[in-house]
Amino acid sequence: MIRPAALAALALAALLQCRKPTIPTAEAAVGEIRITDAFAYAPITEESGAAYLTLRNTGAEPDTLAAVSSPIAAAAGVHGSMTAGGGSMMTRIADLPIPPGGQVTLKPGGAHLMLERLSRLPKPGDSIPLTLNFRRAGAVTIELPVRPYGQ
Repeated sequence: MIRPAALAALALAALLQCRKPTIPTAEAAVGEIRITDAFAYAPITEESGAAYLTLRNTGAEPDTLAAVSSPIAAAAGVHGSMTAGGGSMMTRIADLPIPPGGQVTLKPGGAHLMLERLSRLPKPGDSIPLTLNFRRAGAVTIELPVRPYGQ
C-alpha cells in the first residue's frame, strides 16, 4: 500500500516532468529603459542573424534607440519590413523611438535586430553580447541567449 505522502510526492514529480522547458531570455535595464524577452536565433550562415527583445520606457520622457553593436558583428541595427511595388523588403530603421510609458517589441515577422557579417557562428546555448545605445538612458550591454530557430 502506498502512503498518501508518497503518492503526493509521485504526483508532484509527474507534474514537474510534464511542464514545458523554460525558453532562455535575457533582461537588462539602463536609466528608465527596461529590456526583456531578449534572445537571438542561431544563424544559419555568418552573413546575418536576427535578435528580438522588448523595450519598455518607464519614464516620463521619450527615448530613442539610436545605435546597436556587437563585437561579433561587422554591422548591427534595427530592421523593419516595408511594402513596395507589390512586394515586401527589409529596410534599416535609423532611430527607434520608445514613447514615455510605452513599449516597443521587436519580434519575428516584424521589426527586429539584424546582426550582419558575423565573425563566428553562434550555436544554441551560446550567447551574443549586444550593446544598445539610447539617446537619454545611455548604453547597456546584454548577453543574448542563442536558441534553435523557431524555439
